[in-house]
Amino acid sequence: MHVYNHEVMNHILIPVGHHPGRHCASTAICNMVNFHGIGFSEAMCFGIGAGLGIWYLSYPGIQPSRMIHVRSADIEAQFFNRMGIPFSWQQYKDPLQAEKALCRSLDNGLPSIVQTDIYHLPYYNSSTHFPGHDITIWGYDSSGGEFLITDTEREVLLSVPFENMRKALYAKGGFFTMEGNQFAPERLIMPSDMPDVIRRAVAHNSRVILSDGYDFQGIIGLGKWMRELVDWPQYPDRQWTARFAYQVIERRGTGGGGFRLMYADFLQEAHAYVPEISSRGLSMNMREIGHAWTELALSLKYVSEQTMPDFSAVLEQLKKVRKLEAAYHREAIELSE
Repeated sequence: MHVYNHEVMNHILIPVGHHPGRHCASTAICNMVNFHGIGFSEAMCFGIGAGLGIWYLSYPGIQPSRMIHVRSADIEAQFFNRMGIPFSWQQYKDPLQAEKALCRSLDNGLPSIVQTDIYHLPYYNSSTHFPGHDITIWGYDSSGGEFLITDTEREVLLSVPFENMRKALYAKGGFFTMEGNQFAPERLIMPSDMPDVIRRAVAHNSRVILSDGYDFQGIIGLGKWMRELVDWPQYPDRQWTARFAYQVIERRGTGGGGFRLMYADFLQEAHAYVPEISSRGLSMNMREIGHAWTELALSLKYVSEQTMPDFSAVLEQLKKVRKLEAAYHREAIELSE
């Protein structure tokens, strides 16, 4: 943990306890709960937030035209609601209002989790829009016109100009819709019923992935991907589509293996509260799934480097992932609530 307590003229800076992590949302949540005196690991935050997801999304006319997501869309809501704190993003139509709200929270000694588009965060120097990226804001410099933030694996305190933050907090359409999204809870306490919290989180995550409500989500979404993979060689953006899928599964803040390796760490910790997690072999099985997702990602990476890609190896790895995911979630959903 990296702690800062700077007192500089024209600065508002809350004492910062940043825990560098693997994924943006679980790192920001971990920072928040530890700020409020709850010593959770990032993996525990991710698991209580039911962070696993599977999405196969089509965006014809946009590159990449097919996107894979392997995290849930509502980890923040799942986590804080399960911790007994009703959650909703504070949103503002006007970027200046969002900016003032952030400053008010900081003036009151409260850090904020915000959702951003990394395209507008200067330290990324990104040419690609990627909204929904959580960071923690700890202070601001009114004279220099910048916020002081921490971000995932980066160990140092970073600065983002007010102008950049106004743009970063807003995105329309796609997987995330952001209107100045920010959350600054006044108080967090350790749940008295941790075994029940964990059981509900694990069972909920598996129910969502096994659900047949949408053809692009969960196990059914993997089946849709398998059926459409035969068409991928004909896509004009086939190389970038494959490369982006590799990055989202393995590289872009997942901790490797499409978040499954971090979730396996959660399950390993969680069996101290719920021994049935261990007796059912859930953490071991999840780690195997994580390695299967890594193999799938690497097969996509290889295909992305070929001028005339052959997706047959990708299909075989995808079949393996689907089989392992389905078996795990059928077992995990049996955890009583």
